[in-house]
Amino acid sequence: MRILVAGATGVLGRATIPHLARHEVVGLTRSREKLESLRDLGAEPVLCDVYDYETLQSVTQQVGPQIIVNFLTDLSSGSVEANNRVRREGGGNLLNAARTTVADRFVVESVAFALDGDAAQAVEQLEQATREFAGESVILRFGRFWGPGTNYRTPPQPPTIHIDTAGAKAARLLTHAPPATYLVTEIGDQSPLDPFPRPSQ
Repeated sequence: MRILVAGATGVLGRATIPHLARHEVVGLTRSREKLESLRDLGAEPVLCDVYDYETLQSVTQQVGPQIIVNFLTDLSSGSVEANNRVRREGGGNLLNAARTTVADRFVVESVAFALDGDAAQAVEQLEQATREFAGESVILRFGRFWGPGTNYRTPPQPPTIHIDTAGAKAARLLTHAPPATYLVTEIGDQSPLDPFPRPSQ
């Protein structure tokens, strides 16, 4: 399958792409310096900023993916507002671009833990928009990542998942899981969870 991954150089993207080796994976990054690292992971790198809708739409049409994956985050900035923006605006642009392509499956990264205020609203809007995709939609609610490249060396407050385990599970789910919402944690059984009440922090 041909798979387009937005947010490919984020911690989840880097953990997932090596598990997709038998597929044709195209990874988007807005950083020219990260193009080579995407090649090393096994993806065809493409320079594209998801806030530039015209370029994003052109890239998605040229790639012609069967699956489009939204692993977009902006955690490195340390700004909650920036992360909310990429979920709303960046994720919205990617979904709109997906609707103009041959893609019949849209997968999005979400969270399995409670958020507050605008962050909670941004995640809810992201999930709701994903459910409205005309093709198959898959929502992956991850526990807090820990391990190399994350903010935690040891497991934080549950729900949690080691980043290596998260990448392996994500690769299986994004290619094979029936359309649904899934809990992806170290104790999650990955069964569909529609609807799924969020645990309190």
